[in-house]
Amino acid sequence: MKQLDQQITAMTEYFRRGCKGNGPGTVGVEAEHFVTALDGTPASFAQAQALMRALQQPGDRDIIIDGSYMGFAAPEYALSLEPACQIEISMMPDIDAGAVTRIYGEFSRRFDAAAAAQGLTVWRVACHPTRAAADLPLIPKDRYREMDHYFRTSGSHGIQMMRATASAQASVDYFSEADFVTKYRAACILAPLFALLTDNAPVYEGAPNTLPSVRTRIWQDVDPDRCGVVPCLMDADFGFAAYAAHLLQQPLIVAKHDDRTEAVGRRSAAQVYGGALTDAEIEHILSMFFYDVRLKHYIEIRSADCVPEPYLTAYAQLILTLFSCPKALNTVGQRFAGVTVQDIEAAKTAICKDGYKARVYGSSAGEQMDWLMDTAFACAAGPAQADRLRPLAELAAARETLRERNYHAGTTA
Repeated sequence: MKQLDQQITAMTEYFRRGCKGNGPGTVGVEAEHFVTALDGTPASFAQAQALMRALQQPGDRDIIIDGSYMGFAAPEYALSLEPACQIEISMMPDIDAGAVTRIYGEFSRRFDAAAAAQGLTVWRVACHPTRAAADLPLIPKDRYREMDHYFRTSGSHGIQMMRATASAQASVDYFSEADFVTKYRAACILAPLFALLTDNAPVYEGAPNTLPSVRTRIWQDVDPDRCGVVPCLMDADFGFAAYAAHLLQQPLIVAKHDDRTEAVGRRSAAQVYGGALTDAEIEHILSMFFYDVRLKHYIEIRSADCVPEPYLTAYAQLILTLFSCPKALNTVGQRFAGVTVQDIEAAKTAICKDGYKARVYGSSAGEQMDWLMDTAFACAAGPAQADRLRPLAELAAARETLRERNYHAGTTA
């Protein structure tokens, strides 16, 4: 127990160092993309590498993992490969969601042009547009190989999750432990609504899809030890230490020792590592858990599907508005007082079955979405911020999704 206590203390201090000074708050956005040939054949590892090389500028830093080129870091974003050659852009946090329009817009123009020059197409959808997951090979990365092996027995959708899904993740600041608790709980409660609002899987397993929130369905059956909602979310003592204690005692699957990857199966971090965790070890441990909302030096909200512009900027603005405005957070806390972890899981299941007609936290998902968008508009910092919300607000008002419109951008941004 002494070693575990030391690890909890080390991770808790890591989280405390993530507290930002009081300020306006920022939003960071990550978006994953599929790439195929014009006939739908998935891009190979070599093709994905060549495409990223074509996008890399002088001065950008190579990302090398397990001896292979996996992307690059530029001043305003990083580009990297996910398990089955999904190409992910991670944009630096900014106080203005309009930065997403600027950075992602310019990146997309270059991305689409470079892809076209190589006979490839970029897809901005939630599930692979042309193939079933089992037909998509993994890239040569030790971590992914071990995770893939483990997930074959932890649930029935690990293959789909790793190979055939693409998300849009948003991260927000926390200013204190109390602020973390408020924002983290709010994000977990709202996550099913974010998933519905960005539902964008017109194809699943290579066939047309009519099911709502397929990515949510997939994540519900990957691994209960590291997905979904943290079980201690609504406990009275929930905070940095409780979050750390939970993670440290779950199966780790893969440990990282400097540049060496070790498969550890169901052994926990508490069993694998010594008491004096380094920052690198903590960051690896945190990266091995895939809850709807994840804590690092920021709060990462993981429930949205990959969406094209202008929906990506609208989503960034929605997250920034809701989590930077004390009035909005207070409203969320009051509206959903008494919600439990079981209620959140029930909301996800209901939305996956009935979409906007689902019963969620005591009313329909459509009514909850109306409240959510009304709150965002009321708390927007100004007309420009409110205007950015409109693409998603129009979808919500029409009770439509991008999936239902069969909207996917292909080679356009």
